[in-house]
Amino acid sequence: MLPKQENYQLARQLAIENLRRSDLADRAFRSGGHYQGGRETGERIGLKYLGRDLIFSFPAGTITASPGDPVSLREEIFILHYLENASGIPLTGNWISFSEIPGGAFYYPVFAQRCQAALVRTFGNNSESLRSWITTGQAENLGLGDVGLRLGVLPRVPLGLLIWRGDEEFSAEGKVLFDSSVSQYLPLEDIVVLAETVVWKLAKKKAISPPRTQSAERNGL
Repeated sequence: MLPKQENYQLARQLAIENLRRSDLADRAFRSGGHYQGGRETGERIGLKYLGRDLIFSFPAGTITASPGDPVSLREEIFILHYLENASGIPLTGNWISFSEIPGGAFYYPVFAQRCQAALVRTFGNNSESLRSWITTGQAENLGLGDVGLRLGVLPRVPLGLLIWRGDEEFSAEGKVLFDSSVSQYLPLEDIVVLAETVVWKLAKKKAISPPRTQSAERNGL
């Protein structure tokens, strides 16, 4: 069995090779990104990820990102898989839980522990910190839960994060929601990693200064 890091490197390489063989202009269109260049001069796909500008260059398969935290190998993999799998269908506006995603019910206990429990640990007793992402323009108010926000993670993969505050009788609760089109853009395992990554980033930063872009570049971080 390969070590985890080597597995990640292999997954990234396979995704790059699959994209090299694809119509990158079509991949850009379906993913909500933008295409630059051509096969003779080198092709590039530009994509927004949590409000940041990413550029994937082919055939090299390199990635450059606007200033901020480095994009981890795990993040690169699910973003590449997003480019590979994007169907181009519009968002439905219908929010669903992880267990409602095809195949999600079986993996729900893992998802609940890695994503929703982490959300509650961080914001269950500090929901105003989560609300600050709305008040600073870095997220939209979802209008659900005691605090609910919508983050634009990738152009066609928004994430809904909800917190219900606890009291003397009940513990705080949290929920992570997805647009019902999410399985048209990411495999199930990548959906887990994406949600886990976003919750971790929120927990790490808590609140940051709002980006200098209209509506925080449609809900980026």
